[in-house]
Amino acid sequence: MILKTEGNRITKLNNFFTNLIFIIMKQIFTFLTIMMFAFTINAQYIYNDFDANQNETFSGWPNMPTIVANPDVSGINTSAHVAEWVRGEEQWAHVYCEIDGTIDFSTGTVFAVKAHLPIACDVLFKLEGGNGEVTELLTSVTTVNEWTQLNFDFVDGQSGIYNKIVIFFDFSSLANNTFYFDDVTGPEYQSGGTGDPVDLPVTFDDDNVNYGLTDFGGNVSEIIVDPTDPDNKVAQSIKTETAELWAGTTVGGTVGFANPIPFVEGSTIMTVDVWSPQAGIPIRLKVEDAGDPTISVETEATITAAMAWETLSFDFSNEATGTAPINFANTYNKASIFFNFGTTGAQAGEQTFYWDNIFFGSPTSIVESSTESISIYPNPATEVINILSSQKLNEVSIYSVNGQLMYNSENTSVIDVSNYTSGLYIVSVTYENGAQTKLKFMIK
Repeated sequence: MILKTEGNRITKLNNFFTNLIFIIMKQIFTFLTIMMFAFTINAQYIYNDFDANQNETFSGWPNMPTIVANPDVSGINTSAHVAEWVRGEEQWAHVYCEIDGTIDFSTGTVFAVKAHLPIACDVLFKLEGGNGEVTELLTSVTTVNEWTQLNFDFVDGQSGIYNKIVIFFDFSSLANNTFYFDDVTGPEYQSGGTGDPVDLPVTFDDDNVNYGLTDFGGNVSEIIVDPTDPDNKVAQSIKTETAELWAGTTVGGTVGFANPIPFVEGSTIMTVDVWSPQAGIPIRLKVEDAGDPTISVETEATITAAMAWETLSFDFSNEATGTAPINFANTYNKASIFFNFGTTGAQAGEQTFYWDNIFFGSPTSIVESSTESISIYPNPATEVINILSSQKLNEVSIYSVNGQLMYNSENTSVIDVSNYTSGLYIVSVTYENGAQTKLKFMIK
């Protein structure tokens, strides 16, 4: 009886320890699973640690950051190298990183950067999209002369939009100080841009196209509703007071147009509609190979009208002085525009320009400015277009974006377009008083 009782006790102990071990192992497994899951969720892509993981390049304006030895190997940052950036005295001085894709917030929402600041100041972390989209977070930093980590949580961030990181140390200041930063991490990004690739003609009207506006030298650009026509969209470029004489804006980002510009002997003209606050100033247009910036050609046109739209013609067979001539064996698939080229923002003061309708070919013969009230409907169209005008029409012409005459008639306001292929078309209207204007419409 004693032996049986002792045996039962041993069996119960064995069962107890077996269950205990099972519970402990289960808890350990659960803990490890949670830790692995948390690690996966919080894993951050290293944009640049300025040591072994320099996955993305940081630039700056007006000064470029440089990689230097860590000036304060202590605390949270004992890495060998960091980025040093001399801010300068420009109000909107910043460092930035352009990525070949768009940020994927499904992989995380927090951007982090280690900073070593000489003063207490505000730091703005900004994300920009190719079509002027912006989201930003501001933090006030009081820790100085030691490394501190700054976190920016874009909890409402939308994936597939933002392809540029901009950091403003001592935001909106005019003070010149030296800043150090390191270990820029954040959500991963999806390769490739958002939306359809941009191609000629460029009209800024298609919300599905990634126009990839990229500023340099002190320009600030975005796509907005045309201030002179609420049914039209245009690019606005502000040449700031701190802009360089070569400040400009690229369309197409780092990738460029979907197809090369079809330059051939005898066909070297591009046109751009420009609204300028000042007449008599040069506008420069540059085209280049998106894959090789050493291949380029530049030319200029002069604005003749102030505070009004004007179509400028740029003939690339007549290159700007000191620039390379056109070479028809080369590929040109990227364009940049420079307003009031050769004059700094400090000399001219801040100026705002609007631009639209970048065409290859020469439709300038059909375009002049007009103050008449006119509209086209429906737009986009499928069968017919109706032209509604406050003045009597004398002549109406329709051109393709390549300048081909598609239609011409006198004094008509309803036009059959059912046989037109899908795409963009230009309507040129001449009034009885001789004034001319143009409108754009789409065929579905």
